[in-house]
Amino acid sequence: MTLIPLDQHDPRLRQVCAPLTRGQLRDREQQLEIEALLDFVNVTASEEIVGGRRGRAHPHTMGLAGNQVGIMKQICVVDLAIGQRNHTNFYVLINPRLVWQSKSLIEKPEGCINFKTTWGVTRRSRSVRVQALDRSGNELELKLTGWSAALVQHEIDHLGGHLFIDRLGDPTKAHFVPLDQYSKYRHTKPSEWGQWVDVSDEVVREVN
Repeated sequence: MTLIPLDQHDPRLRQVCAPLTRGQLRDREQQLEIEALLDFVNVTASEEIVGGRRGRAHPHTMGLAGNQVGIMKQICVVDLAIGQRNHTNFYVLINPRLVWQSKSLIEKPEGCINFKTTWGVTRRSRSVRVQALDRSGNELELKLTGWSAALVQHEIDHLGGHLFIDRLGDPTKAHFVPLDQYSKYRHTKPSEWGQWVDVSDEVVREVN
């Protein structure tokens, strides 16, 4: 199964994904779909590894929600080894939901594979507690802090039809980052980045 990220204007990115039952998770075709999502994140995250070390000249994804590639189900895959070179820690989250969020926030630049040249600074809860099913239908709970917490919040937003641009302080000044300038962007303070794009023509939804 070949997965292709949807264009940023695709209406499916604004749709709420359907939950899955344990019975549906026992279906072979459903498991193959989950494998395809895992493969996408694994290949994308490792494709820049050169000489045993992951390169950072181009953006890659550490997570993927079903509707980002047209699978309209409550499935996401996250690599919670975010920020750790040459390590992976994949989780498949089925019907994930935030059951607790800290009032303390983390502020960081954020992007999305559906928005190839758009980035922006978002604010998200620094710590969260997430409940979900794994791919076998077992209940799991994760307590996350920092980047991993922000990553899971990003993917859960996707499953509810929300995008990171909804969380920008000023959607008229999202960061425009050409692919060949991604490395430069990573080493520039967000406040000093001088290339902007107006994403306010998107349907920016109010999120909690």
